[in-house]
This record gives sequence, C-alpha cells and structure tokens, in this order.
Amino acid sequence: MSARETPLRGSFGCRLEGMDLRTDSGPAAMAALEAVLDRAAVVALPGQFLTDEEQLKASEQLGDLSRALNPGREKSQAARLRAELYDISNLDENHGILAETDRRRQWRESDKLWHTDRSFIDADTTYSLLSARSVPPEGGDTGFADMRAAYDDLPAAMKDTLAGLRAEHSVWHSRALSGGVNFRPDETAAMPPVAQPLVREHPRTGRKSLVLASHASHILGWPADESAALLRELMDFATQPKYVFYYKWSVGDLVVWDNRCTMHRGTPFNDKAYKRDMRRTTVQGRSKHSAAAA
Repeated sequence: MSARETPLRGSFGCRLEGMDLRTDSGPAAMAALEAVLDRAAVVALPGQFLTDEEQLKASEQLGDLSRALNPGREKSQAARLRAELYDISNLDENHGILAETDRRRQWRESDKLWHTDRSFIDADTTYSLLSARSVPPEGGDTGFADMRAAYDDLPAAMKDTLAGLRAEHSVWHSRALSGGVNFRPDETAAMPPVAQPLVREHPRTGRKSLVLASHASHILGWPADESAALLRELMDFATQPKYVFYYKWSVGDLVVWDNRCTMHRGTPFNDKAYKRDMRRTTVQGRSKHSAAAA
C-alpha cells in the first residue's frame, strides 16, 4: 500500500489517498490507518464506495461494533438499516425523504450541535466511520473540532480547575436543546445518563483532550449556574475557527475519526428536497472475550 496524506488543517485532519478498503481492510491496512488517526484524529478516504458489508468488515478491524438504537421510529416502523449501522440520513424505511411530521426528523436535529458519538453511553467508544451513499448538491457538510489543541491552549489555571471534574452526559439533554421532547419512556429508559471526565488522556498517544459535547448537561457537584457557565465557556473556546474545519462530502467518501479527541457536527441542507444517505459504524475498545478470540 502506498498511501498519500494531504493535510486538511495543519496537523488536524488529513485526506488519505491510495488506500482501498474494498480490497484491503486487513489488520496491516487498518493498523496503518490507526497510526494516521493518532496524528490527524480525522481521516478522509475519498472514493471508497463501500457496501454495508465492506464497511462493517473494515470497522471490525478497529474494535467491537456498537449497535444503533436509532430512536424516533414509531413502534410499528422497522429500522431502515441493520442494527450495526447508524442511520445518519433524512430517509424513511422505504428510502424516501422523511415526512415533515416524522419523529425521526426531530431526532436528527441535534446532529447539528457539537457532539461526540456515544459519550452518553458507558462504553469505551473509540472510532466512528461515516460513509456517504448520497449527498445533497449543497450543504450537509460535517464540522470537526480538535479537542487536543483546545486543551493544549487552555491557561494553566483552567487546566488545574478541570482536573478531576466530571460532567453528566445524556442524549436526551442534547435532544431537548434542539427541540426534541416527544420521546417515549421506553426510548429514554434505554439510554440513561452517564458521567464523563472533562479531560482525558488518549491511551495510544498520551495527549490530553477536552471532553465536551451537547450531551453534557452539568458538572457533577457544581451549582447549576456555575456549571452551565463553565461548560458554555469551554464549548465556545473549543469551537473557535482555529480548532475547526468543515468537510465537504462526495458520494463514496469514507471519513474516520477518533471520538476520544474530537467533536463534530452536521450542517443544514434542504432536507425536504434532497436525500442525504450517510451510514455510520462506531466501534469501542475490544472486550476481553473478543480480544482473546482475535
């Protein structure tokens, strides 16, 4: 494999050409990809044109596949995709554009807020792989924020303040921020809140990163007003233009990112006129059982 790297924003993000996961998604290729991710955190691989099976096969080389609940469907509605694929689209189970009143529209709205995948789940979530199957003619880009560089630039006093602090993360908090409140008790019970540190050290690189997301509702043990003020200050700081780039999609692209040191968000497009079909796999650290079987 002879891959060529093109930086997207300094040391944050790169375009990687010359790697074809359709023909080589074995351990060596994925170890090489992971090494690039250690440096760049976000890697775009153009022209992959993966099938669902090819995406799942590649993803499994990076960790244990998580399963998507994809809430927002009525009880009578089947999921459009299999459980290991997160449906990041504006499409219904018949692959048509969602009706204006469909609850799945409400679910997708919070994707436009800065977030980290599955920070509201008690699991070692590592990489996400997002594949573009159809894209609108304009809009629908994805923004990425470098939480390593943001942490590095914090004043020493702020780093001292953050040491040891934890925030509660809930997917229902982020949905409420975007106006989504019409969810059933069985849906909310399936994903209770969890606590996450405000700073973590990457297990592979040793670099520290901020841990933020629209899912973060409050800092544990802090008064509500002080907690809200600090989370807002950190979010504003970490999403300054100097830490952010936006990726413009083409059909066939695959973008892989490390959730342990990034945030991301979608941007608007005319979702009542154009289809945007994106399929995400997300993996977590391998369990002892799967590691022994590997």
